Amino acid sequence: MTAVHIEREEFEAVAETEVDSRGRVSLGRAGAKPGRRYRVESTSDGVLLLTPVVSIPEREMAVWKDPELAESIRRGVDQARAGKTIDLGDFSAYLAEDDSED
Repeated sequence: MTAVHIEREEFEAVAETEVDSRGRVSLGRAGAKPGRRYRVESTSDGVLLLTPVVSIPEREMAVWKDPELAESIRRGVDQARAGKTIDLGDFSAYLAEDDSED
């Protein structure tokens, strides 16, 4: 992970909180929204930097790494929205027994 250098004057004190017995802190007063994810970085003197992040499943990383694949998917979505699809029928005959959603 690349270290981020941020000068202290870029920060504004917005709240004070206390670590509970399980190592948690409440960040609601600091503007953190429920369900939001943060990357946590620390310095040797204990300063913590929280950076909002969006996590994606590893299986979707190929789309982010390959602009041509991403464009192909966008094209397909646009075509589907425009009704430019072809019904290929029922594929349930090809399901393996362990593929059922029961």
